[in-house]
Amino acid sequence: MESRRPDGTHGRRRHRQTLAPLLAIGLLATALVACSQPKPADLHIALVPIATERGTSWEWTPECRVGPRRESGCDPGGPAVGAAQLAGNAWNLGGESTKGMLRMAVDDTGALKVSSDLSSAPPCTKADCIAPQANTWVRSFPSVLYGIDQCNAATSPPQSPSLRLPVQVESLPSLIAATTYNVQAAQITYDIGYDLWLNPSDTKTPCRTDGTLEVMLWTDYAQQSVLPESMKVGTATIPFAIDGVADAGYERWSVFVSNVFHDGHTAPWGGTVWLVPDAGDRVARGTVSVDLGAALHAVGALLERNYGWRNFASKYWLDTVAFGIEFGPNPPDPYGDGPAPFTFELSAYCLASRTTTSAARC
Repeated sequence: MESRRPDGTHGRRRHRQTLAPLLAIGLLATALVACSQPKPADLHIALVPIATERGTSWEWTPECRVGPRRESGCDPGGPAVGAAQLAGNAWNLGGESTKGMLRMAVDDTGALKVSSDLSSAPPCTKADCIAPQANTWVRSFPSVLYGIDQCNAATSPPQSPSLRLPVQVESLPSLIAATTYNVQAAQITYDIGYDLWLNPSDTKTPCRTDGTLEVMLWTDYAQQSVLPESMKVGTATIPFAIDGVADAGYERWSVFVSNVFHDGHTAPWGGTVWLVPDAGDRVARGTVSVDLGAALHAVGALLERNYGWRNFASKYWLDTVAFGIEFGPNPPDPYGDGPAPFTFELSAYCLASRTTTSAARC
C-alpha cells in the first residue's frame, strides 16, 4: 500500500530512500552467504570401460542367483570393480545348471559382455526364491550397478566422493546417464534400461518394503515385453539423445505403474513405475543418454497428481542406479521354460552432471 502525505502527495520516493540502505545490506549479506556456500562439484563417474579385472568372467546359475558361482558354493554378491558392481541378479531363474548359465566378462578394452546360453529358463519356484510366484517373464537383470545393492548392502561397491548414495531427490544434482551398447536378442523377451531404487528414508541398508519405489527407464525392448495397456497411467517428458542428437522427449515416454497406492503406500515388497520410450525411439545399438533427474521429477509429479503422494522430492532418497538387460524366454510366458540365448555388449556407461544429453560423454 502506498503512503500519502498530509498534502495528498505520494510518499513513495521517501519510502524507497529509507529502504535502499537496508536492501543494499540484505543483498550484500545474501551474496556473502552464497559465496561462502560450497558449490556442487562437477560429477563424472565412469563405470564402463572397466579399468580392472580385464579378461575375467563370472557365471550365475539357478543355484547361484545372487553372487556368481565359485569352485565351492556361491559368492555373497556380484564383484565390485571400481565404483561399479557387476550384478547377475538372476532372481527368478529356475531349472538346472546343466541347461546353461548367465555369464559376464570383461574384454581387453574394458567393455562388458553379458551373455546367456540357457537352453531352458523356467521361473524360480523354490521356497528360497525371492518371489516363488512372481508371475513375470523376467528371469534375470544382469547389470552394472552404482550405489547400494538392495537387500544386500554389504556387497555394494565403494562410491565416488562426488555422488554419495542414498541422496535426497531434491538434493540430487542434475544427473545425466550415458551408455553405449549393442544387443543381439532376437530369440528372447527383453528390455534394456535403468533400474532406480528409492526409499522414504536415508537408510544405508535399504530393502524392499511398503513405500519402496523402483523406477525402470527403458532404452530398448522387444515388442512382446511391453506392459498391458491397462497398466498405463499417462505419458512423460524426459530429454534424451541418440548418438549425440538431442530430443526434448515431449510426452514420448509411456508411464506404467504397478503396486503403487495412495498416500505413499505400495505393496509390502514395493511398487514399480516404468518409463517406456515410444517404439520409434528404441535403440538396439548406439549411444544413448538420458536425463535421469528429469525422469525422477516426472515420476514424483505423477505420484503426487495421481496417487496423492506428498513432497516426493524431499521425502524420497535415491539408493541405486543400475543399467542392464532384463531377459526371459519367448513367448513371454511367466511359467514358460523356453531357451533364452542373447549377447549384450556394454562398452560405455557413465553418470555426469552440469552437461546436456547431447554433450554427455563417457
